[in-house]
Amino acid sequence: MSKQIITIGYEIPGKHENHVNFGESVSLMDADVLLISPDSIRPWGDWVNFTSTDGGCYNVDASNRYKKNIAHLKKELEDHLRAGKNVFIFLTQEEKKSLASGVSSKRKGESTYNTYTYSNYSFLPIDLGKLTSASGKHVQFTGNSIFSGFYNKFKGNLEYELYVEDPKEAQIVFTGKDKSKILGAIYKVGSGYLVTLPILTFNEKDFTEIKEGEDGEEREYWNKKGLAFGNGFVKYLLEIDKSLASESEKTPTPDWVSNEHFLGKKEKSLYDSINSNIEKIEIIQLKNEKLKIELEEERILKDLLFEQGKLLENAVIKALEILGYKAENYDDGDLEMDQVIVSPEKNRYIGENEGKDNKDVNITKFRQLVDALNADFAREEVTEKAFGILFGNAERLKEPEKRKLDFTTKCKSGAEREKIALVKTIDLFMVAKYLNENKDAKFKKDCRNAIHKGLGKIVVFPEIPNK
Repeated sequence: MSKQIITIGYEIPGKHENHVNFGESVSLMDADVLLISPDSIRPWGDWVNFTSTDGGCYNVDASNRYKKNIAHLKKELEDHLRAGKNVFIFLTQEEKKSLASGVSSKRKGESTYNTYTYSNYSFLPIDLGKLTSASGKHVQFTGNSIFSGFYNKFKGNLEYELYVEDPKEAQIVFTGKDKSKILGAIYKVGSGYLVTLPILTFNEKDFTEIKEGEDGEEREYWNKKGLAFGNGFVKYLLEIDKSLASESEKTPTPDWVSNEHFLGKKEKSLYDSINSNIEKIEIIQLKNEKLKIELEEERILKDLLFEQGKLLENAVIKALEILGYKAENYDDGDLEMDQVIVSPEKNRYIGENEGKDNKDVNITKFRQLVDALNADFAREEVTEKAFGILFGNAERLKEPEKRKLDFTTKCKSGAEREKIALVKTIDLFMVAKYLNENKDAKFKKDCRNAIHKGLGKIVVFPEIPNK
């Protein structure tokens, strides 16, 4: 007979019937395996804002209901683990809720609440260790054989929102870069195991489709890709559950069995080989981390193709530095500018950047650049007015060859009047990419000349040499 999985707060694609909400009056006794996402462990009901101080709390009814539901779930987990069954917990962000135990007094129409705090982890029957909310995607696997299949299948979908320090008697399965930050572990509780895991994420849009039902209403359904993902997760979850059940039946190995004179030659050789491989893996992982950092740095230029905001600013600075400029952000607390740019020819420019999803770069950012040029010139240490460059990334989400827009007519006429250069970040990407891969001092200078000669219009860079 197949095992029954019940999930709280996390719907496995294609397994809606296995999912229940926190607080539902559903017994978990029939579940063989429990999976809980603590971000769903929250109170519902009326919130009371304090008038005399900042903050507030849930009202007494909502607080009592939440406290009762927490106690009920904790009891269910204790019974579940005592029966030798296993519980899986996704380490979502810890959230502390302010609750009310009662109203102590009323005066002048105001109520005074006696408050206490519960965490969305208060339902756990054990102390996991020190919890710290922090998010990221770098999850390191310790090599625990029980989780090898799961990790190999889903390592690209694992993220974390919380880590544990100083866990109590746990087998560590996943860590962060800092191995003292635990992202997943196995805790022996009663006759069963409580297993913490990084969050298994997926893009719901990729896993669903809209279909018309028999009643003519359109509904969202899991597609084949989503169902395959859900079935794969259930398969590996049950495999882990089965392996843990086998572990619980085995007598724990006494410490004295590890003494040297009980160790066989073959066993020692295997231990040495395993330890040697672990060292090699750690060296390779360290090299990969350095390569990933280099890769991210190398990819910054690509932000010229599709980004906006701060990421586009940083990509423009990198490209300008490749072209030989000195470029940096400027913010003195009063005046903030995307870039202050100085060329080897001693020309000084102020740059502003704008990315638009499906439109031209418009006059709003252009006016901001004009204001920045005037404010910069008003500074006591500036003796000569800078030139302006507006870097535009219009229709940024379309493939470059399908884009038809750049700058609005007002931008173009304003640029001609104010002698401001308009630079399409796609064009800047192409010349910066070439120069990043080729030493060509002449072409570099030609590109800078093109920008300066392009003051008042859209800059046309020289044709990239065939190399």
